[in-house]
Amino acid sequence: MDDWGVRLQQALRQRRIRKLHALAVEIGVDQSAISRWRKGLPISLANAVSLCRALDISIDWLLIGRGTMDAHRFSTPATVETAADLLFAHLSAREAMQFRHTLDLLAEAAARRAAVPRR
Repeated sequence: MDDWGVRLQQALRQRRIRKLHALAVEIGVDQSAISRWRKGLPISLANAVSLCRALDISIDWLLIGRGTMDAHRFSTPATVETAADLLFAHLSAREAMQFRHTLDLLAEAAARRAAVPRR
């Protein structure tokens, strides 16, 4: 069994989900899909995102084992914005805007890379 399947089983236990039918209906898949995922078989990115939202778990943790199951709760966009304001207060408005745009692009690229399951 792949590690991500073990983490999914852990999340289901933690969230006290014993019956998969309601979860399957919530994310729009067949119950057999969730059974396959529990074995660590492949999952699409869209389904992984839906599953993580339904279970309220971190996608980084589920797919690659980085961080904790609840890590997504501790990093909010408001926190990132506040940190950026403090770090780049000495830049001109245009420089700060350009730098933030670059950081946003890098964050999006990192999120895409992190969401792809490693083999």
